[in-house]
Amino acid sequence: MTDPSSDLPRTLAAAEQKFQNFLAEHGYPETIRWLMHDNVVVDRQGQFWVRDCGTKALEHANLRYCEGVERNLGIALHVICATDRETFASVFVPADDVDRQYHLMGYGLKLSCPTSKTSASTVKNPLRWWILELRNKRRRKMLEL
Repeated sequence: MTDPSSDLPRTLAAAEQKFQNFLAEHGYPETIRWLMHDNVVVDRQGQFWVRDCGTKALEHANLRYCEGVERNLGIALHVICATDRETFASVFVPADDVDRQYHLMGYGLKLSCPTSKTSASTVKNPLRWWILELRNKRRRKMLEL
């Protein structure tokens, strides 16, 4: 499901408020955790595993959002997966106008989530994460954030 909002909030914090309302409307938890490509893997059964990376992912999301505001090509906030308490999402900024059109984006804020919730589990143990990464390296490359 998508919400092609035309207004582009100037900050990620302002966009998060709109995103939280969108999440609530679609049955997702309103607590948002931002993901980077290196802190999520998918196993053979389609289970998403998310590594806790503290504030690093939030900083990355803020930087991506600021880049999107400067480039004025639109920004997409997209749900990747969720637990019962948290929604894991990413910030997407198109590379150019063709990429923007390819992703069916306007110049504003695009909010999207899968119609059926993809469950996730969090991993705090570094050894367990390393094993999950090794086992699922090929599928991880296919996952684009």
